[in-house]
Amino acid sequence: MRRIIIILCCFLCGYAVAQTMHLEDILDDIYSQLAETGEAPMEDLQETLTEIAAHPINLNHTSPEELQRLHFLNDEQIDAILLYQYKHPFQSIYELQLIPELQDYDIRNLLPFVRVGTADEERKLYFREVFHYAKHELTLRADARNCENLFPDPYYGKLRYRFNYNNRVQFGLTACRPTSAPWKEMLYGGFVQLSDIGHFKSIVAGDYQASFGQGLVVGSPFHFGKSSYIRSTATQPEGLRKYTSVSNDYQAFRGVGATARIRWADISAFYSVQRQRDSTWHHTMGINITGRWKQLKIGITALENLYSDTTLMPQAVVGLNVRYNIGRVDIWGELATTQGEHWGIGTIVGARYVPVSGVNLLAIYRYYSEYYNNRYAYSLSEHSRLNDEMGGYVGAEINRLRKWRFSVYADGFRGGYDTWGQADFLPSDVYGMNWRIRARRQSGRDTYAFRYQFTCELSQWRFRTQLDANMVKSETYKGKTDAFDAAHGWGHGVSVYQDVEYRLERVPIVLQMRVQAFDARLWYNRIYAYENDVLYAYSFPNVYGAGGRLYVNARYRINDVVAIYLRVSETVYSPKWAAVHDKKGTRTDVHALLRVRL
Repeated sequence: MRRIIIILCCFLCGYAVAQTMHLEDILDDIYSQLAETGEAPMEDLQETLTEIAAHPINLNHTSPEELQRLHFLNDEQIDAILLYQYKHPFQSIYELQLIPELQDYDIRNLLPFVRVGTADEERKLYFREVFHYAKHELTLRADARNCENLFPDPYYGKLRYRFNYNNRVQFGLTACRPTSAPWKEMLYGGFVQLSDIGHFKSIVAGDYQASFGQGLVVGSPFHFGKSSYIRSTATQPEGLRKYTSVSNDYQAFRGVGATARIRWADISAFYSVQRQRDSTWHHTMGINITGRWKQLKIGITALENLYSDTTLMPQAVVGLNVRYNIGRVDIWGELATTQGEHWGIGTIVGARYVPVSGVNLLAIYRYYSEYYNNRYAYSLSEHSRLNDEMGGYVGAEINRLRKWRFSVYADGFRGGYDTWGQADFLPSDVYGMNWRIRARRQSGRDTYAFRYQFTCELSQWRFRTQLDANMVKSETYKGKTDAFDAAHGWGHGVSVYQDVEYRLERVPIVLQMRVQAFDARLWYNRIYAYENDVLYAYSFPNVYGAGGRLYVNARYRINDVVAIYLRVSETVYSPKWAAVHDKKGTRTDVHALLRVRL
């Protein structure tokens, strides 16, 4: 009886929590922090999160690997969710408020991706039922970029098919025609993934990703790195998983792989062969063994790269990673070496301390030698590649207050620094505010940036206002424009936009519109802003120059099977700026997508 009362109270108190956070808000928060710092495949991330939202995770039948796909959760929170489920299965998603490690902000992020079901739902896999109960989805997308007429050529086209049976049998095919590429140079990708098949945790074929330890040997191209998600700064290993976008040499493997669970250890092995742009065949073989003993986790990863071109020297990479939890302290680290033409070393060591629930303190040290060259390494770094870098990072996140969330970090590295502060205010289900400030020095440039965001939701209406401003001082910039103070070396950028969204009551139509004005006349002052786009599309352009931007996004769900998405955007540059930089006065892009789901 007591638990029923508690659940009822959680439902009443959590109704507001459930209303506000949309998938677009979560993606906006993630993308806005990654755009300037990394080259992560955000299109793949969006498809992954959208896929999870369409097939929510059953809190009563899940695993650490499945929850790790939600990158904003850290190991402490994942363990807390699994422990709660072990003691007493979830009766309602609002029971998440009973977990001390999860605060309101975390729950707002989590709700679109989870559900509560019975463990009995996860039946034994019978392949005779796979095709009968599986879900199918086909999408056809066409983009006309910088178009001057209705049917321009070249244009961007993408065909995508997905097959999913209870998230245990998944199959996908993707074909796309990049802009300006002839039809014979279309890119293709595909995957097959089986999950929880006997002793096998996962079996993948086709395009896939691998991530173990802290990513020094092999890691996922997507990781939060330095962001307001302080607790998730450390890399979250995902093991072997499908790659849903079109593969390239750096972001994914192409071959086969499997992970088997044998008592206290997980053993993963994978093989990949890809043809590079210079027609050289690249072979990759890898293995990982991860063992667990109570609070200690130890893993060893080995990787070997071979090339059909005998002039290219083979490369071997070996790494050892350790993670240990003792009370409120979580310690981790990885040491890796590369052996090829040169011998290199890379290491990362970190610790997280939770003095009280809702307060996280983090410290990380990293060192990558000059000769540490590993194309598949992704971890905390100031640069896109882990090479010739040494730095120290400290961060703090305070999520203890019900309406406020604070996060700060400072990162010092060879040749510069990076500092960040953010405050989120969520007083109710109607509106919320966000402030962000950042100061950094890199490559002879000092950058100071500020952001303010206001969100309001009223019935079928939703509004969002955002102001961005920055100042950049560059010692290397030699030009002179009306936006550049040659005497002091300062350039500035500013952007403000207003979003309006309306959901029709009687007709399943959602309309979104943005009006934006910007003045960022130097490339160093460019400003990024996430934009709503068609399904499975990634749109996060930077505004550069002086002018305005407008886009209208519409989605119409004809029925449960067919849906249509349409987006039209236009950027108008000031005549003076366009003439100086030899740019067209306007640019119009059209995106259209048809989705069929069975």
